[in-house]
Amino acid sequence: MSVAPPVQAGLSRADLLEDYDRDRAGFVLRAARRYGPVVELSPGTVLISDGEIAHDVLRRTNRDFLMDRDRAWRPTDSRRGEDALDSWMHARRTMLSALSGGLVEEHLRWYDGELTTLMDTWATAGRTDGPMPPLVHLSTDAFLRLCVGPGTARHTRDGLSALVADLLGALNPIVRSSFELPWFLDRFTARRRRADRAQHRLDAALRALVNRPPDGGLIAILRDAGVPTDPLVRILVSATIAARLVPAAANAWLLHALAVHALAGEPSHIVDEVLRLRPPTWLMHRATHTEQVSGPWRFPAGAALMISPYAIHRDERHFPDPEAFRPDRWAGARLPAGAYLPFGGGPRWCVGTHLAKAQLTTAVEVFRRFRLEDVSGRVTADTDSTMYPRGLALSVARTD
Repeated sequence: MSVAPPVQAGLSRADLLEDYDRDRAGFVLRAARRYGPVVELSPGTVLISDGEIAHDVLRRTNRDFLMDRDRAWRPTDSRRGEDALDSWMHARRTMLSALSGGLVEEHLRWYDGELTTLMDTWATAGRTDGPMPPLVHLSTDAFLRLCVGPGTARHTRDGLSALVADLLGALNPIVRSSFELPWFLDRFTARRRRADRAQHRLDAALRALVNRPPDGGLIAILRDAGVPTDPLVRILVSATIAARLVPAAANAWLLHALAVHALAGEPSHIVDEVLRLRPPTWLMHRATHTEQVSGPWRFPAGAALMISPYAIHRDERHFPDPEAFRPDRWAGARLPAGAYLPFGGGPRWCVGTHLAKAQLTTAVEVFRRFRLEDVSGRVTADTDSTMYPRGLALSVARTD
């Protein structure tokens, strides 16, 4: 098979950032449709909107493709064969096993009750004009409860939740900005120093729990499996950040879909369709350290790769009438690898996938116990980081 470099869009770095920041998801979709499945938007920045190529890149992450956006500008522990990477992957495998087992059953009963209580609160008020903040709080508390076990005092979870919120607040201006300084300059900026301090505080709190793990939680399971302290703390920080925003955004999109479409049918199909159209993790990043080939495409060394599930999920070959909300399309669906990537793929596939889908299916069942109506003036997709519905407002009433 002959290989070729990506199609050139010919944008300067400045033009790319200006167009991208104006409408991030729209820009990605337009670029994919105009230039094709693999396009070099500006020198060194490549957009991938083909599921097969995305699957291959994700599958080869840690070996040929790296998590970093730019290996030349930032130090990393994700190089092939490093002890840090081996420990990290051991921790991920242990967490994946734990979050697919008996720990989840009790958790889902608790989650059903907590989500029902939240919906009852909104029903008593008659509406909610901002579902995201309480959903974010619930998502964070749910994961922290899994980490420390149901017997741990509530104030311990609340303290950790506050530290996570502080860290995300510090990271927010960094994540939202498209402008990225090289690491050796960025580390001296006020925003980076604030983020570093917030991360150190969260690290210290988690490290204390790891050294004396509470009974019955994920931390104890990981500790008993022999996961060293440093990678255990790192993966807990990473997982807690993801568990704070991504499930909350997915729940908010579920609420919006059920309010607009009043859907019956299989809950798992509704979940799959919501995650297809509005994947909270709508953009993923990989990088090349050396020149790499995937399918008919050749990526240069030092390239920053943008993989967009948002664009991939709109491939008409796999999803006819892709902008239509049709949960029935998932009945008996058989998709090729890479066509559907709400949880990523490869060795860095989301370790909480089983838990996330179980929670979202539970959420559909809870939300259906209430009558929902969209009373938003206009809902837009905020895509600065996690994709969530901005401006969502709902009337909520009990059905009994």
